[in-house]
Amino acid sequence: MAVDLDALTVILAGRLAAIVPAGFHVAAAAGVLLYSADDGRFPGQQGDYRVGTATTTVRANFGVYGETDADNITGVAIQALNALQDYVSEATHDPWPGTNAQPSPHARISGAALHLWYGEPGDVALACEPITLTAIGGSRGAARR
Repeated sequence: MAVDLDALTVILAGRLAAIVPAGFHVAAAAGVLLYSADDGRFPGQQGDYRVGTATTTVRANFGVYGETDADNITGVAIQALNALQDYVSEATHDPWPGTNAQPSPHARISGAALHLWYGEPGDVALACEPITLTAIGGSRGAARR
């Protein structure tokens, strides 16, 4: 079963948008996740209150994480979590979603769902609502075509 990369991108955008701090935004367009923030609200890398935008190219990066859909789904999800974390942390100058350090991003397929979180399995700092694999056309171990 082939993965619907547009559906994966849209669902990832929704899950990530639900966990970002107020003033940050996540959107999906043509297989790309777009990260943005309210103008003038966060100091940004240069301290000039211009945080710009960032992206994760789900469609272009799917296929580089392994031989199976499962490998690629989790790989691109971790890439998205990492990019979002960098964007928010650089914009705010805080180690989001941690308090003293940035917790590691993780993704795992368990049963028929993709689980996304920051932190360690026994010490989760922030988690997304799971994504059912049927919503993105993926199956647990299906080989990539």
